[in-house]
Amino acid sequence: MGELVTIAVFDNVTQAHLLKSRLEAEGIRVYLTNENLNSILPTAFTQVKVQVNLNDSFAAMDVIYSDNEES
Repeated sequence: MGELVTIAVFDNVTQAHLLKSRLEAEGIRVYLTNENLNSILPTAFTQVKVQVNLNDSFAAMDVIYSDNEES
């Protein structure tokens, strides 16, 4: 595992899981931080971070932007 970079931050764990599923469908390995803490204490202080390997970050951002353009 290489260096991880945060590509998105959510207040809601469900939104983070939706993005994770979308990225994994494209073959990008995704890690969530604060996932369990956010489920217990859903506040602005426990935001869920979506992280990917630095080598996959550009591909992940392409997926995010292409999804935004379609909606």
